[in-house]
Amino acid sequence: MKNFLAILLLTVALSACQRKPAFVASEPKMPEAGQTAVYYFRTNFICETCEAVEDIVQDELDSKFAEELKSGKLVFRQLNLNDKETADFALQFDVVFKSLLILKPDTVINLTNEAFLYALPNPGKLRHLLVESLEAVNSED
Repeated sequence: MKNFLAILLLTVALSACQRKPAFVASEPKMPEAGQTAVYYFRTNFICETCEAVEDIVQDELDSKFAEELKSGKLVFRQLNLNDKETADFALQFDVVFKSLLILKPDTVINLTNEAFLYALPNPGKLRHLLVESLEAVNSED
């Protein structure tokens, strides 16, 4: 019976964080002058919440900031923390696990807590916070 429960628990745990199809990780680098970057630090293993954060951010940027993305004024980078260079780069922002940041050369906005709190139960709130944060950081120009 103990073996059955252990196997069941292991199956549930492994199904919570499944391997998502491979993604092309961006090069870890700071945004250039006049550029805003949205960085999603992730790993090879991604859970339902992680996937929701990624999808919401990508969708919101594509729909509300398409011009900025096309011009390069705004960039969205998915960075793989399993890569040593990326993990070392992330440490300058105190990032050691999956995180969502908005960066400018002189500004860091960490939306990680809100992203993972709202992605599944209230995606509209995450969308609003993302747009609000991007508009605020870009109004400083």
